[in-house]
Amino acid sequence: MRRITLNTLWWVLKPLLLALLIAAIAGCSGGDIDDDDGYDPGYSNYPQHKNLTLILRVVDPDGRPVGGASVWVGDHEDDYMTTSRLRPLGDGYPRQWRGWLANWTSDEYRVVINYPGDRDEFTVEAGKRGYWSDETRVSISDYEPDEIFVRDELVLVPKAMISSAQAQAQEPSQAETVAADADFERETGREPQITIGEE
Repeated sequence: MRRITLNTLWWVLKPLLLALLIAAIAGCSGGDIDDDDGYDPGYSNYPQHKNLTLILRVVDPDGRPVGGASVWVGDHEDDYMTTSRLRPLGDGYPRQWRGWLANWTSDEYRVVINYPGDRDEFTVEAGKRGYWSDETRVSISDYEPDEIFVRDELVLVPKAMISSAQAQAQEPSQAETVAADADFERETGREPQITIGEE
Protein backbone atom coordinates (compact mmCIF):
# COMPACT_ATOMS: atom_id res chain seq x y z
CA MET A 1 0.00 0.00 0.00
CA ARG A 2 1.33 3.46 -1.05
CA ARG A 3 1.38 6.27 1.39
CA ILE A 4 0.58 9.79 0.16
CA THR A 5 3.30 12.16 1.23
CA LEU A 6 2.88 15.89 1.68
CA ASN A 7 5.00 16.49 -1.40
CA THR A 8 2.73 14.30 -3.57
CA LEU A 9 -0.39 15.92 -2.13
CA TRP A 10 1.02 19.39 -2.94
CA TRP A 11 1.63 18.46 -6.61
CA VAL A 12 -1.93 17.15 -6.88
CA LEU A 13 -3.58 20.18 -5.23
CA LYS A 14 -1.41 22.87 -6.86
CA PRO A 15 -3.15 22.80 -10.33
CA LEU A 16 -6.56 22.70 -8.65
CA LEU A 17 -5.78 25.76 -6.48
CA LEU A 18 -4.38 27.61 -9.50
CA ALA A 19 -7.57 26.94 -11.49
CA LEU A 20 -9.73 28.20 -8.58
CA LEU A 21 -7.63 31.37 -8.30
CA ILE A 22 -8.00 32.12 -12.03
CA ALA A 23 -11.77 31.55 -11.87
CA ALA A 24 -12.07 33.88 -8.85
CA ILE A 25 -10.12 36.67 -10.58
CA ALA A 26 -12.19 36.35 -13.77
CA GLY A 27 -15.42 36.39 -11.78
CA CYS A 28 -14.49 39.60 -9.93
CA SER A 29 -13.69 41.74 -12.96
CA GLY A 30 -16.65 43.97 -13.84
CA GLY A 31 -18.79 42.51 -11.07
CA ASP A 32 -20.20 45.91 -10.17
CA ILE A 33 -21.37 46.78 -13.71
CA ASP A 34 -25.13 46.94 -14.22
CA ASP A 35 -25.73 44.83 -17.33
CA ASP A 36 -29.24 46.25 -17.76
CA ASP A 37 -28.03 49.69 -18.85
CA GLY A 38 -26.38 48.49 -22.05
CA TYR A 39 -22.85 49.23 -20.85
CA ASP A 40 -20.25 46.90 -22.34
CA PRO A 41 -17.06 46.63 -20.24
CA GLY A 42 -15.13 46.18 -23.51
CA TYR A 43 -15.44 49.95 -24.18
CA SER A 44 -12.82 51.54 -21.97
CA ASN A 45 -13.89 55.12 -22.80
CA TYR A 46 -17.48 54.59 -21.60
CA PRO A 47 -19.69 55.54 -19.88
CA GLN A 48 -19.39 59.21 -20.89
CA HIS A 49 -21.32 62.22 -19.64
CA LYS A 50 -22.62 65.15 -21.65
CA ASN A 51 -23.26 68.32 -19.62
CA LEU A 52 -26.42 70.24 -20.53
CA THR A 53 -27.51 73.83 -20.22
CA LEU A 54 -31.30 73.89 -20.68
CA ILE A 55 -33.07 77.08 -21.76
CA LEU A 56 -36.83 77.62 -22.02
CA ARG A 57 -39.13 80.40 -23.08
CA VAL A 58 -42.49 79.54 -21.49
CA VAL A 59 -45.28 81.79 -22.77
CA ASP A 60 -49.02 81.93 -23.34
CA PRO A 61 -50.57 81.90 -26.86
CA ASP A 62 -50.09 85.68 -27.10
CA GLY A 63 -46.37 85.40 -26.36
CA ARG A 64 -46.59 86.75 -22.81
CA PRO A 65 -44.28 84.97 -20.32
CA VAL A 66 -45.97 82.56 -17.93
CA GLY A 67 -44.32 82.86 -14.52
CA GLY A 68 -44.62 80.29 -11.75
CA ALA A 69 -44.75 77.28 -14.09
CA SER A 70 -43.13 74.07 -12.90
CA VAL A 71 -40.56 72.35 -15.11
CA TRP A 72 -39.89 68.61 -15.37
CA VAL A 73 -36.68 67.34 -16.96
CA GLY A 74 -37.19 63.66 -17.71
CA ASP A 75 -38.91 62.41 -14.56
CA HIS A 76 -37.32 65.02 -12.31
CA GLU A 77 -39.24 68.10 -11.16
CA ASP A 78 -36.80 71.01 -11.10
CA ASP A 79 -36.44 73.13 -7.97
CA TYR A 80 -36.96 76.37 -9.90
CA MET A 81 -40.07 77.68 -11.64
CA THR A 82 -40.31 79.97 -14.63
CA THR A 83 -40.09 83.71 -14.08
CA SER A 84 -42.71 86.21 -15.21
CA ARG A 85 -40.13 88.22 -17.16
CA LEU A 86 -38.22 87.24 -20.30
CA ARG A 87 -34.51 88.02 -20.18
CA PRO A 88 -32.06 87.99 -23.09
CA LEU A 89 -29.27 85.41 -23.11
CA GLY A 90 -25.88 87.04 -22.71
CA ASP A 91 -22.27 86.03 -22.15
CA GLY A 92 -21.76 82.37 -21.36
CA TYR A 93 -24.37 81.29 -23.91
CA PRO A 94 -23.67 80.34 -27.55
CA ARG A 95 -22.93 83.44 -29.62
CA GLN A 96 -25.72 82.69 -32.12
CA TRP A 97 -28.27 82.51 -29.27
CA ARG A 98 -27.31 85.70 -27.43
CA GLY A 99 -30.27 88.04 -27.22
CA TRP A 100 -32.81 85.17 -27.37
CA LEU A 101 -35.43 85.72 -24.65
CA ALA A 102 -35.94 83.08 -21.95
CA ASN A 103 -37.56 82.79 -18.54
CA TRP A 104 -36.06 79.50 -17.27
CA THR A 105 -32.53 78.10 -17.48
CA SER A 106 -30.65 75.31 -15.73
CA ASP A 107 -27.15 73.86 -15.93
CA GLU A 108 -27.83 71.16 -13.32
CA TYR A 109 -28.38 68.24 -15.73
CA ARG A 110 -26.25 65.78 -17.67
CA VAL A 111 -26.93 62.67 -19.74
CA VAL A 112 -24.99 59.41 -19.67
CA ILE A 113 -23.80 57.68 -22.84
CA ASN A 114 -23.03 54.04 -22.13
CA TYR A 115 -21.59 52.75 -25.43
CA PRO A 116 -20.75 53.88 -28.98
CA GLY A 117 -23.92 54.75 -30.88
CA ASP A 118 -25.93 55.22 -27.68
CA ARG A 119 -28.55 57.99 -27.69
CA ASP A 120 -30.41 59.49 -24.73
CA GLU A 121 -33.88 60.87 -25.32
CA PHE A 122 -36.03 62.63 -22.75
CA THR A 123 -38.66 65.34 -22.51
CA VAL A 124 -38.68 68.74 -20.85
CA GLU A 125 -42.18 69.78 -19.78
CA ALA A 126 -43.63 72.96 -18.29
CA GLY A 127 -47.00 73.18 -16.59
CA LYS A 128 -49.06 75.43 -14.37
CA ARG A 129 -52.47 75.19 -12.76
CA GLY A 130 -55.14 76.49 -15.12
CA TYR A 131 -53.05 75.78 -18.25
CA TRP A 132 -52.46 72.76 -20.43
CA SER A 133 -48.83 71.73 -20.14
CA ASP A 134 -46.45 71.69 -23.10
CA GLU A 135 -43.29 69.68 -23.67
CA THR A 136 -40.32 69.34 -25.97
CA ARG A 137 -38.22 66.30 -26.87
CA VAL A 138 -34.45 66.31 -26.40
CA SER A 139 -32.15 63.83 -28.11
CA ILE A 140 -28.41 63.60 -27.30
CA SER A 141 -26.07 61.24 -29.20
CA ASP A 142 -22.64 59.91 -28.32
CA TYR A 143 -20.92 61.88 -31.10
CA GLU A 144 -21.94 65.23 -29.62
CA PRO A 145 -19.53 67.36 -27.56
CA ASP A 146 -19.26 67.28 -23.77
CA GLU A 147 -20.99 70.66 -23.32
CA ILE A 148 -24.37 71.06 -25.02
CA PHE A 149 -26.93 73.88 -24.96
CA VAL A 150 -30.63 73.03 -25.44
CA ARG A 151 -33.47 75.50 -26.04
CA ASP A 152 -37.13 75.65 -27.01
CA GLU A 153 -40.30 77.68 -26.60
CA LEU A 154 -43.19 76.06 -24.77
CA VAL A 155 -46.69 77.50 -25.07
CA LEU A 156 -49.07 77.01 -22.14
CA VAL A 157 -52.66 77.36 -23.30
CA PRO A 158 -55.31 78.32 -20.73
CA LYS A 159 -57.68 75.40 -20.14
CA ALA A 160 -60.67 77.61 -20.95
CA MET A 161 -59.40 78.06 -24.53
CA ILE A 162 -59.19 74.44 -25.75
CA SER A 163 -60.50 71.03 -24.74
CA SER A 164 -58.51 68.17 -23.25
CA ALA A 165 -58.69 66.25 -26.55
CA GLN A 166 -57.26 69.21 -28.46
CA ALA A 167 -54.46 69.64 -25.93
CA GLN A 168 -53.53 65.95 -26.03
CA ALA A 169 -53.53 65.92 -29.84
CA GLN A 170 -50.62 68.35 -29.97
CA GLU A 171 -47.29 66.66 -30.67
CA PRO A 172 -44.23 67.73 -28.63
CA SER A 173 -41.73 69.83 -30.51
CA GLN A 174 -38.06 68.87 -30.95
CA ALA A 175 -35.67 71.03 -28.94
CA GLU A 176 -32.80 72.77 -30.66
CA THR A 177 -29.32 71.75 -29.52
CA VAL A 178 -25.97 73.39 -30.16
CA ALA A 179 -22.42 72.81 -28.96
CA ALA A 180 -20.89 75.27 -26.54
CA ASP A 181 -18.56 77.88 -28.02
CA ALA A 182 -14.92 76.81 -28.23
CA ASP A 183 -13.94 79.20 -25.42
CA PHE A 184 -16.78 78.13 -23.10
CA GLU A 185 -15.77 77.05 -19.59
CA ARG A 186 -18.06 76.08 -16.75
CA GLU A 187 -17.54 77.87 -13.49
CA THR A 188 -15.63 75.88 -10.89
CA GLY A 189 -18.07 73.97 -8.71
CA ARG A 190 -20.89 74.22 -11.27
CA GLU A 191 -20.75 70.63 -12.50
CA PRO A 192 -24.19 69.09 -13.14
CA GLN A 193 -25.63 67.20 -10.18
CA ILE A 194 -28.59 65.40 -11.81
CA THR A 195 -28.02 62.57 -14.27
CA ILE A 196 -30.64 61.64 -16.85
CA GLY A 197 -30.47 58.00 -17.94
CA GLU A 198 -29.16 54.80 -16.38
CA GLU A 199 -25.50 54.56 -15.40
